[in-house]
This record gives sequence, C-alpha cells and structure tokens, in this order.
Amino acid sequence: MKPSAKAIIGVLLVLLFLAMSGVFDKRGKSGLSNGGTFTVRRGSLEVTLTERGTLKTRNAVHVLSEVKGRTRIEWLIEEGRVVSKGDLIVELEKADTLRRVDEIEKNLIEIETELNSSRTEVVIQEEQNKTDAEKAQLALEVAIVEKEKLLAGDIPKEERRIELAIERAESELVRSEGLWEEMPQMLEKGFVTQDEFEQERLNLKERREGLVTAKQEKDLYQRFEKPLSIKQKNAAVTEAQRNVERVSKQAETRMGSLVVKVSQNERRLKESEEQLQREQYDLERMTILAPSEGVIFYGNPDRPWEAEDIQVGEDVYFNRIILTLPDPTEMAVLINIHEADIDKIRVGMQTVIRSDVQKDSLFHGEVSKIDIVANAGNRRWGDQIRRFKVEISLQRSNLDLKPGTSAEVEIHTGNLTDILYVPLQAVHAEAGKYFCFLSTAAGEKSVEVVVGRSNDSFLEIVSGLEEGQKVLLYKPDSMGSVGDTGAETVPAANGRENRSRNRGEGGGSRRERREGSSQ
Repeated sequence: MKPSAKAIIGVLLVLLFLAMSGVFDKRGKSGLSNGGTFTVRRGSLEVTLTERGTLKTRNAVHVLSEVKGRTRIEWLIEEGRVVSKGDLIVELEKADTLRRVDEIEKNLIEIETELNSSRTEVVIQEEQNKTDAEKAQLALEVAIVEKEKLLAGDIPKEERRIELAIERAESELVRSEGLWEEMPQMLEKGFVTQDEFEQERLNLKERREGLVTAKQEKDLYQRFEKPLSIKQKNAAVTEAQRNVERVSKQAETRMGSLVVKVSQNERRLKESEEQLQREQYDLERMTILAPSEGVIFYGNPDRPWEAEDIQVGEDVYFNRIILTLPDPTEMAVLINIHEADIDKIRVGMQTVIRSDVQKDSLFHGEVSKIDIVANAGNRRWGDQIRRFKVEISLQRSNLDLKPGTSAEVEIHTGNLTDILYVPLQAVHAEAGKYFCFLSTAAGEKSVEVVVGRSNDSFLEIVSGLEEGQKVLLYKPDSMGSVGDTGAETVPAANGRENRSRNRGEGGGSRRERREGSSQ
C-alpha cells in the first residue's frame, strides 16, 4: 500500500526528531530500518527526569535600604561590576534628610533654652515655697501664743480689774452713804452749805450708779466679751492652721505645674534627640558600601522582575533589596516537579545542569532540598496542577553563572538493566491499553504490550515484544481500528504526556537520552 503524503511527512518529522534526540548510536548508524522502524533492544537505560528552572544563589548578601520610609536612588553602580568590600555602590538622596536634621538641631536649641528656664523656675519656686511655709507657720505659732496669752493672762487680769472696780464702787458707796446720813444735821448746824448738801446727794447717787455699772460690766464681760475673745483667738489659730495647709497645697500645685513643664521640655528634648539620631542614622545609611566582594546584581536574583525598578531616580522603601552580591561558590537551581513525579525524586540524586547563558558548559549537582507541601497551580490561568519546589545545589560554580537566568536540570532517578526497550513514539495508548505496530513480511501488525518505566527517550517493554522485532515509529493509516478512539503516543509508563505537562509548568522541551544501551 502506498503511504499517503501525510504519513510521509510524519515519518520525515519522526526521523528528524530521532536524529536530533540521539537515537543514532555512537558510530553514527541509525537503529531504525527503512520506513521508520526500530529494532527492539535489550540493554540498560538511565532513567532521568528533566525540568527547567531558575538559577539562584544559596548564599547571597542582600543590600537593603535601611532608611525608614521612601528614598530616591541618586547614584547606582553599574550592574555586573566586580566590587571589593567597602566600595561605594549606592547613594540615596540626602537633601530632605539634611533639611530635617537642620530643623531638628535648631529646635533642640529652643527646647534646651526652655528646659533650662523651667528648671530655674523650679529652683525659685522651691525657695518661695519655703519662705511662704515659714511665714504661715510663724503666723500659726503667733496665733497659738496669743490664744494662750488671752487665756492665761488677759482674761484673769481683766476679771481682777472688774472685781477691783466693784469693790472700789462698793467701798465708795458705803462711805458716801455714811456721809449722807450726817449731812442733814450738818446742814442744820450750818457746817455745810446748801450747795455742799446738794453736791453730796449727787455724789451718793453717782456712787450707787457706779456700783451698778461695775456689776453690769462684770456681767457683760463674762457673758459676751470673754467668750468672744476666746472664739476670736481660736478662730485665729484655726485660720493660721488652714493657712499653713493652704500655703503647702499652693506650693505643691505651683511646684507640680513647674515640674510638669520641666518634664514636658525634657520629653520634647529626648524626642527631638531621638529623632535627630534616627535622621543621622538614616543619613549615614544613605551612603551604602559593599559589605563583601562580589558581582553586582540589581534587586533580588530570585525575583528578577523586581530589578526593573532599581535605577537612578526610582524610589526604594525600607527593607527593599536594592542590590545582591551572590556567593558564586554556592549556586542552586530551583525547579518545580509535577506531583505525579515527586515520588521519583530523592535528596542526594545526581543531576546535570545546562545554563541558558553558558550553553556549551555542563554543571553537575545534586538534589539538596524537596518541599514537603506542594504549591497550588496558577488558578488565574486555569492551571490546577500542583507542584513541589525542588532545590538542586551545584557542585561547582563560578562568577559566569547569572542568578535569575534559566537552566535545564536533568535528574538521574535510577538505572534499568537487562530490559527490552523501544522509543517512546513506538508505543500508542487506546482505551487504557498500550500497543506497538510490528513490521513483518506480511505487513504491519498491532500488538498489545505491557510497559514499565521510561526516560525522556525510551520506554521499557515488560511483555508483548521480543528482542530483534521491528516496531513502527508511527501509527500507520491502515490500522484505523486501533486509532479510531484517538490513540496517542505514550511517553511514560504511567500514560501521561510529559511534554504537554512541561508546557503547563512553564518548562521547555525535554532532552532525550540513552546511555549504555545494547548495540
């Protein structure tokens, strides 16, 4: 049967793919027969898993902005420059900070003057409070002495004076009454005149009024003046005592107000000093020197998209990574492994790394870290596949490797020995079963096979084929009964199409490999 043009084109593409993939043996002879066939072989396969990832530094010194808030980049060293420790690498804009420092220093002078003035007022007020307290205490002592003087001296003295006045008035009244009794006879005998008689009568009356007045004075003194004087002195003592307390409280209030004023000025001074220290701290860190030697990279190589904002005139925020000085002796590649393949990976597995920058160089490494928890897919683009982050440490690094660039990692997951194997494109899936197409003298024949493990190029055949048989590398059109259900080429033993999965993960084509196969 003459093959169609579509089949011919398909065969040519397969042959081109196999030629580029290393299906040809070391002697340059093809293992395929005419018409796109492959002779079933027995031998060994190196099982590998290839993924693309991003180079990163395991040990890197990040140069951060230690200035609070937002600061503009005034000068920036060129990316890729090799620097030594202490070299100037970044200058941040200082104009606003210098202006704030100048304002704070002027404000500090005013605050210090106010603080000294308030402290002086406190000293003066202390002396004034002491004087006022002494005066109030003296007034209290005087009031107490005057009260004691009243009770012990003035009242007894006044009482004796009143008693003496009564005795004097009584004595004068007795004498005047005795004389008045003799006055009529003396008037008759002519010993006294009528005027003298009349005068004596008035004297007797005056003596009687004097005694009544003296007794009334005693009564008034005892009932009114004496109690009133005592109350006045008691009130004076009480007032003096209250004045002492009042002076003390007034002194406490005035002193408290001044102490608060001093405290406020001290706090303002401390806050201004701290603010000045912060501004000076920021000012010192606006000139950034290289903390170690290395090659300059803008931003964080693990987040290369952020490097676009690192340029003169752009703003950086506190703790923003401005530059990175990677340690070239400790490099790694970060890859994402499909959840279906993660069980194949173990820490310590050997790898081969191909950098997109150094395409002609191979680097060796090993799996150093596997995340325990998978990352969710990108739901924004409808990707629901989960992947595990895997870190591959490089065993040898140099400054030519660029963090943030892409690399391909080939992980050696094991060896299969003494097995039958065919190319991936020789096996087709249909309704959960796998088939190969034999090339025989009688024509093409569909054979069901049981598959095992695979690498990126070949697939183990557990049963269904024998060594030396020839299988087609394509599905012939004459076998429509097999392909009617949409059978697809099988790239792996689990029946998943790894190339499509790689495209979903953002990776490129897998590298096909066969080592140690039987010839």
